[in-house]
Amino acid sequence: MSDAAPLFAVTYAGRADRIAALMLRERQSRFAASAIGYVWAFLTPVTWIALVVIVFHLLNRFPPIHVGPEIFVATGILPYLVFRQTITSMSRSVVSARHMLFLRPVSMNEIMLASALLDFINMAVAAIVIFGAITFLFDAPMPATPAGVALAMVLAWCLGTGFGRLAAVLVLVSDSFSRSIPILLRPLFWLSGIFYTAGELSGALQTALWFSPTFHIVELLRESYFNGYASPISNIWYPLGIAGGLWLLSIPVERVITARTASRYRI
Repeated sequence: MSDAAPLFAVTYAGRADRIAALMLRERQSRFAASAIGYVWAFLTPVTWIALVVIVFHLLNRFPPIHVGPEIFVATGILPYLVFRQTITSMSRSVVSARHMLFLRPVSMNEIMLASALLDFINMAVAAIVIFGAITFLFDAPMPATPAGVALAMVLAWCLGTGFGRLAAVLVLVSDSFSRSIPILLRPLFWLSGIFYTAGELSGALQTALWFSPTFHIVELLRESYFNGYASPISNIWYPLGIAGGLWLLSIPVERVITARTASRYRI
């Protein structure tokens, strides 16, 4: 037992070092190691929010909650983008770093975890900056329950990692699958409550959209952000269960796929 503890520490310290190195590599490749690259990471959600707010104004639509359209749209766009970006990043990281699987002991799990952790950090920074900027520029309300807002954003990331791990495993079958992921995710953009709340929907629509895990997350975030808002669709366990289920499903799928492609990729 006296020798086991140091060996355990060395093993996990080495894994942490590899993940940190993979995160650095992913950051440099994703943002081109330049200030413009980092700015672009913030421009994407800001552009989405701005475009939807413009549509709100053009259609003369007002948020069903008594807040400005800027903060209302941001509370829908940001968790959806965290979910979407985590999936696409994890799947693309496997393709871009596949050659590193030849370098033992680098594993696919470490490649995916490094990508997911980088998205987690980006998510936290982007959410703080964007919510803070909207509060300052448009006199939007501060979050009623900051811990609940943080929990909802983390839940969006967890859901993204569950979907992302399964998607990354399926990328091993065909690289083209990674390019089709944004198309497959597009319907969720309209089913996530970005433009509306659950309270606006009829009973039949509420029942149908209850099965959208991202809708639960957006409603959970808005309940925590806007004082007095209560949603009929805001179950924390449903999206968490979907995330965990997809993560577990990806394990046997990965084993089957890697077993069939072991001779090709030497995994």
